[in-house]
Amino acid sequence: MGAEKAIHIAMFILLLIGLCGISAWVSYTYVQEDFLKIASTALSWGVILLILYVSFRQLGWNWWS
Repeated sequence: MGAEKAIHIAMFILLLIGLCGISAWVSYTYVQEDFLKIASTALSWGVILLILYVSFRQLGWNWWS
């Protein structure tokens, strides 16, 4: 049970870092205004977190219970 929880947390962290890194790179590369860069990065991270949460919730992974 402990190893499974560690795998879930590692998967979550790796997906989060990878997807957020890609979204930050894209927004800083293609967006010109500074305010829009910050707003687009925060919005994309929020969407990524929501998608990860909903998809892992659908899989029935109870991490913090």
